[in-house]
Amino acid sequence: MLELKILSPQEDGFVREIEWNHEEIKAGIAAMMEDYRGLVFTENSIKEAKQDRANLNKLKAAFEDERKRVKKLCMEPYNRFEKQLKEVTVLIDEPAKLIDAQIKEVEQMKREEKRKEVQELFKTIGFQNFVTVEMIWDEKWLNASVPLSKVESQMKDIMYRIGEEVGTINHLQEFSFEALEVYKKTLDLTQAIRKGQELADIQKRKEEARLAKEKAEEERKAAELAAQNAEPVAAADAAEVTTAEDTAPEATVEKENLMCLDFRVWGTKEQLMALRDYMKENHLRFGKVE
Repeated sequence: MLELKILSPQEDGFVREIEWNHEEIKAGIAAMMEDYRGLVFTENSIKEAKQDRANLNKLKAAFEDERKRVKKLCMEPYNRFEKQLKEVTVLIDEPAKLIDAQIKEVEQMKREEKRKEVQELFKTIGFQNFVTVEMIWDEKWLNASVPLSKVESQMKDIMYRIGEEVGTINHLQEFSFEALEVYKKTLDLTQAIRKGQELADIQKRKEEARLAKEKAEEERKAAELAAQNAEPVAAADAAEVTTAEDTAPEATVEKENLMCLDFRVWGTKEQLMALRDYMKENHLRFGKVE
């Protein structure tokens, strides 16, 4: 049995503390810093202030350099030890990787065997004819920790849920067939119902457009019928209305200001007679339009 033995240094031989004149340096630095407390520099002494700042930075850098030097000395034996130890662990990694690859290969073979068992189990559950094993597949079923009995239970739960959702879709008032077709492809109840609602909305808008078109056509035909019914009245009184042409006094209207406007009027006989009387009273010349 191999055992890693640290020969040098032993546990009590490791550096536990770096000894140095800590208190002496600390007291000396503290005394030096007292000279700077409450010190005020003016515009005339700014050059001296910059020099003092440079001296303080230089002093601090000297301590930092010494700290890094001592750390390097302490780390050198550890760094060599770490490098040597990694040379050993590399030798362990190579066979470990070979073993790991074989373990994974065996586990993959077991997963593929279980995949076939789950697929065969699916055929015995009694799923709806549009459901395939790929549509309900759960990769966790291949884990060694999941027994086939649990897979069977979960499959049955899925089958019952699908049956309930199909029933929900079949009770839709409109486009249940189209919604069911979507569900058969997706097993997504929300998506299927949304499709049915979209089709219902389209159908509603089509019906509204059809009714609006029919209403407009009815109104057009009604207007044409009203016009046709009014024309015989105008024709029956044409002679009477046009007789006013001879009675309109042309002498009262200057010829150079005459204008001509042709138009058709629909109305009752009384209305047409009233219009004729109005034009006669206002000395308007009028006659039948051929």
